[in-house]
Amino acid sequence: QTDRQTDRQTDRQTDRQTRNVYLDIVKFFTIFLVIWGHVVQQTSNVSCWPVQEDSVVRLIYTMHMPLFMGLCGYFFYFSIRKWPSVHAYVLQKLPSRLAGLIIPMISFGLIKIACDVFWNTPIPHATFPFLKYWYSSAKGIWFLGDVAVNTVIVLLILYFCNGNFRHDWKYFILAAVLSMVPYVSYKSPHMYFFFVAGYCLAAYVKSDFRSYIKYWKWVLVLFVASYIAFSNMPWPPEDFWYDYHHQSILRLAVNDGLKMILGITGSYLALVLMYKLLPYIKRTPLYHLAAREGQYTLDIYLVQIIIIEKLLGPFYKLLVSQSGVNWMNEYGLFIKIVSTLLLAAILLGFVIGISNLCNKNHYVSKMLFWRG
Repeated sequence: QTDRQTDRQTDRQTDRQTRNVYLDIVKFFTIFLVIWGHVVQQTSNVSCWPVQEDSVVRLIYTMHMPLFMGLCGYFFYFSIRKWPSVHAYVLQKLPSRLAGLIIPMISFGLIKIACDVFWNTPIPHATFPFLKYWYSSAKGIWFLGDVAVNTVIVLLILYFCNGNFRHDWKYFILAAVLSMVPYVSYKSPHMYFFFVAGYCLAAYVKSDFRSYIKYWKWVLVLFVASYIAFSNMPWPPEDFWYDYHHQSILRLAVNDGLKMILGITGSYLALVLMYKLLPYIKRTPLYHLAAREGQYTLDIYLVQIIIIEKLLGPFYKLLVSQSGVNWMNEYGLFIKIVSTLLLAAILLGFVIGISNLCNKNHYVSKMLFWRG
């Protein structure tokens, strides 16, 4: 009996390690989608805004950030489980977790300002206006800010939960209003719901993901139908935060309802696709690269903001304005997809190299990523 219990514990540990490697690989390919989306965004005919007007960006944006936020919530559950209680986590771990999210926002906000100086963007010199500009620049790294806000909200909720989803779900729903914190998050519960969904999947769903794969055809139909509806509304689609000043109640209900459906179905389909592809890449260098670098996706996310949004984007726009030719968009959708995909792959390798270089130095790693 003791041997059987030991075998079961070993099997559970092996399954957990396999699952974590799989999810690290999913995170790696998700961050690649982030980079691809930013490359298309920065080279698009419609410039940087509104990104939803570009069909390729719109498709990528329907699922990559919801999936990324869901994975953050999923891993957050296992981070809490390492501690004897939620209260112990709050006292001993939460300060360092928040520092690991907020300090990189501050550091990279300053680097973004340095890039603005490089491109001769007017920067306020007086102390208070400069600090306000710095805050705005740091807040632009919105994903980390939302993860920090959602982390605090979920920990607060857990003080009222008893571990039974039938009891706990009400608290998760009621706390959604806290996700719209002025001047901190982007005043939308979208990312909160995906963070909570990831957390709840880890905490309450004990069945294996493989048992849900068979539904992919129905989910694909729902995703395609929702995407067609989202792309053909009689008004421009909005981004993943609410715009109360320009949206009527009808627009809010339709836009945000479709975005939630697209985020959920798109994330599910991405997970299924990665699960199906995993056996084919398992013996390739890509598998090992994804498993290794998938543990550092937040580092990659931060570095790519500087490389793509603050350097590549302005450079490409300057190049287009001087030549009068937008090479990425002049030769049809197929060329656009292939060229941006290849450029994204090259930039991902470049960003990983810079991230690894930064992490080799203890002080640089601490200052930029609060690691070490």
